[in-house]
Amino acid sequence: MGHYHRIVNLTQHTVIDPMDVGVLDKLLEFGQTSGCAMGALWLMLGREAWCGDRIAILGYEGRPGDLAPEVIAETGLDGTAYYDRTLSSAGDVARRLLTESGICSFTAETRQGVTLWRVTATTAPARASVDAVAANLDRSEVIDPAQFGDDRDIRLAAAHGGHGGVTTALAIVLAASNRGGARGGGDLRSRHPVVGSWSGDHIGVLPPAMVDGFTDVSSQIREVLIAAGQATYEITDRTVKRRQPPWAA
Repeated sequence: MGHYHRIVNLTQHTVIDPMDVGVLDKLLEFGQTSGCAMGALWLMLGREAWCGDRIAILGYEGRPGDLAPEVIAETGLDGTAYYDRTLSSAGDVARRLLTESGICSFTAETRQGVTLWRVTATTAPARASVDAVAANLDRSEVIDPAQFGDDRDIRLAAAHGGHGGVTTALAIVLAASNRGGARGGGDLRSRHPVVGSWSGDHIGVLPPAMVDGFTDVSSQIREVLIAAGQATYEITDRTVKRRQPPWAA
């Protein structure tokens, strides 16, 4: 059975539901999709409104202890917050940000009183001319887009970071409900401790100069994705090139 998830800003009690940005809500469905939910999260973490907040990806198989006690004490939310319907939706903000960034556009369809969002990706989004990496401000760790074959430009990383790229990597480390192994369909088949290791921490997408001296954990995540059959890469002279799967070509 499918294991459905929400992206939760624990600090602000706000969620991005993947289907509100045109993508299905299993971890590897939205985690492997460029733009959409993880692209929106990448851009939002690069803005003052979300940068440095406590972030987690929580599924309906979540357990209270999936988040650390200090996170629960500070935010009032635990690993079962998928079910918390008092959380406000950031869907409108996410769609607007993706549209204004030229990454994709959305159209709404209503079926039996339910609004469904259809997404159309932009062929060639413009550069933002701002380089950025994902940073865990508690653990002093970074995830570098270049280590997954992506451009460090914040907009291009958001637009193209799926299919084993940097936004896929970010999804994996935030996946609290995948700690210790898969719990349902669409989860990453891995028990590696890096999975979910950033969940609940203070996360930002920041210029590399601001996190100089942080430990780069990109290679660990890359190896986990390879072992799980979710990505392949070519590495030559410290340059990483990601091989796109046939369905993404």
